[in-house]
Amino acid sequence: MTAFNSDAIEDVKAACEATAVEASDAISRAFDKKIQLSVGESGPLAVGADLAPWSSAGLAIVLNVESEAALVLISEDSGLLPDWYTQPDPTGESKLATLGQELGMTLLPEEFMALEFKVQAVSDLAAACQAGSPGEKPGKLTLQLEVDGKSHDALMLWPLTDPDKVFEANVESEPAAAPEPVAPPTNAAPAASQAGPPPAKNRIQAFEQLPSYSRSLLHIQVPIRVILAAKNMKVHDIVNIGIGTIIQFEKSCEDTLDVEIGRQKIAEGEAVKIGDKFGVRVTSMKMPEERYIALKARKRVR
Repeated sequence: MTAFNSDAIEDVKAACEATAVEASDAISRAFDKKIQLSVGESGPLAVGADLAPWSSAGLAIVLNVESEAALVLISEDSGLLPDWYTQPDPTGESKLATLGQELGMTLLPEEFMALEFKVQAVSDLAAACQAGSPGEKPGKLTLQLEVDGKSHDALMLWPLTDPDKVFEANVESEPAAAPEPVAPPTNAAPAASQAGPPPAKNRIQAFEQLPSYSRSLLHIQVPIRVILAAKNMKVHDIVNIGIGTIIQFEKSCEDTLDVEIGRQKIAEGEAVKIGDKFGVRVTSMKMPEERYIALKARKRVR
């Protein structure tokens, strides 16, 4: 098996060329503009020289391959990034997460397919890469992103040996607010009336801020199912099923697919092709079914 370093340049380049259309569509959907991706120059990465032009703000896409990772850099100076990319709302976060997932399945060869991904804005792309610690014999591949007849470069490099630290340099601790001066009371009042409301708890902003027991729960694997169609059949018809039997469903081929977790429908989506793999693009979320059970009142005994 080829090592995940500059020895894999030809394999990575071939994967990008084969899935350029799918990768273009993924970036276009995320950035809300028509973008055409093509493969540019490739070769060993000279960390100092090659990263010097990338000392600017932009979007960093980490594609984790087991204990190492590939990193895709898109500069803000390219003009490709949407205005909201630094502070995405839930819809923007979903778009970036989907982008990372799709690029992990298209830009890398099958033997190096990304298992996890993270997409986030950083203030210095070069510093973020340095923080991720490029490994031995790193490789690079320029991705040319064309929009409105103008071509802009993105950079993919690998491997990073400490990908978890890519975004650490971008986290700035908020200064603690100075306590407001309290004026002395002008008249006597009950202690309860002087006490203000309890201080609001800080809202958790990142996965790392969760308590350990919560983080462990989020690592639990649950089965997810995509339901193409379903129907009830008589047992007599089922026992007669054999090779070549066609089972007809009432569902149209244009209808959305149901996404279920634990027999509970959570979303609807449409089938998509990602390279030579099958996927589902979620188009709407569904609230879980609420069930109410009436409680009978107890009779009083006198």
